This record gives sequence, C-alpha cells and structure tokens, in this order.
Amino acid sequence: MWKKPHNWLIAAAALLVIVLLGLNVCTAVNPETGVHYAVAFRDRLIYIIFIVLSFIISDVTLLSAKKPFYQVFLAIVNAIVLLGFQIWILVEFFTTKLPSGLRMSSVYSLSIGAVFPLVAIILLVLAVKRAADEGTAQRIAAAFEKRNL
Repeated sequence: MWKKPHNWLIAAAALLVIVLLGLNVCTAVNPETGVHYAVAFRDRLIYIIFIVLSFIISDVTLLSAKKPFYQVFLAIVNAIVLLGFQIWILVEFFTTKLPSGLRMSSVYSLSIGAVFPLVAIILLVLAVKRAADEGTAQRIAAAFEKRNL
C-alpha cells in the first residue's frame, strides 16, 4: 500500500487536516494591551465536523488501496468536502459580526491554518490523477491478459 505515491499524497492530506485541530483560524492583537486573541478550529463545532469527516474519508480511501477507481471516487468526495470547508471558513470570516458590531475580517487576520484545506485539496487532486492512471493501467493489463489467453 505504501509503495504507491498517491497513497502518500492522501496520507499527507489527512495529516494536514488533522493538524488543524491544534491551529487557529484567525488571530488578533489588541494594540493597547498587547493581548492576543484567537479563534481555534477546535472552538467551533462545524470546523470539528469538517475535520473529522475529511479525516475519516481519507482513512477509508487509504484502506481501499487495492481498488484505485474506488480511491479516485473517495478522494474526489474528500476534495469536495474540503472545498466546502474552505468556503465555510472564508464566508464565516468575512460575514461574522463581533459583539462590538465590527466584522470579524476588520479585526482579525487569517492564520496559516486557514489555507490548509486548500493545500489538502491540491494533494488530493494529484493523488486522483496518479490513482486513475494506475487503475487504467491495471484495466489495460487485465484486458491484454484476457485477450492473450
């Protein structure tokens, strides 16, 4: 299973997603007091749901290593889930109003963790291409083997 490069890409995407539980979505600093404020991914239930769902899909994708086309399907589903997660992060960041009446985007700044879902999507797209190539090669080899018998 680990000899195939697309499995490493899927595992890297899963690792990026699970690391989000320890990172912040956005941070702010009060210039007068120097106090740091942060919104962590683990602070919001919807973020935890997206992270756990994506991680579970990645695990199932890795477990289906012997069926490349099933891996392609699951990786595409995972990429769609992560795209929804990325859109949710951005929409919430730019539309949420704080108790002071200001928008979150005017006070906070996005942290590096906010782009991890996008990086994971890129890794999954690369894995899809490699898994699809492998699945096609397996089908061609099976067809030639069947034809030569």
